[in-house]
Amino acid sequence: MAKRRTWLWIIGGVAATGLLAIVAVAGAGIYFVSRHVHSEPSTGVTALVAFERVTADFANRRALYELDPQERPQLTTSLSTLPTSPTSATSLMVQAWDPERERIIRLSLPFWLLRFGPDHMRVSKQEAGFDFHHLHLDIGELERIGPALVLDYRNQDGVRVLLWTE
Repeated sequence: MAKRRTWLWIIGGVAATGLLAIVAVAGAGIYFVSRHVHSEPSTGVTALVAFERVTADFANRRALYELDPQERPQLTTSLSTLPTSPTSATSLMVQAWDPERERIIRLSLPFWLLRFGPDHMRVSKQEAGFDFHHLHLDIGELERIGPALVLDYRNQDGVRVLLWTE
């Protein structure tokens, strides 16, 4: 009988530890999202000002990627030819404007997170849209070249997405 109680305590302890681990992971996920994802209502004028504020930092530099008419990303210049920056980048920043919902969304994706694998994030509502995986982002090269404008995307529906590194 004593052996049976010991096994019950062991099983109960393992189950409680597993439950605590799940709660801790969920809490860490909620904390991460609250610190790195921001969404707010915005008018078209406010969104334009927010995009201009970011692009002003890259006024004389072309985006590293552009989209062709079929929305396929094309590298505008080889990343290996760009000079090494004294300041390395640590995050990929995303700012998106959805005119249909009148919301602006800002994401901060740390490079350590992007190294885990390609997250499929749609940039277009169309079936022909692309995901980050199609950009073939080289995180090491983006870190090396420092802050850069990665993509400035606009479609005919008014959707705009801006990617840059900080």
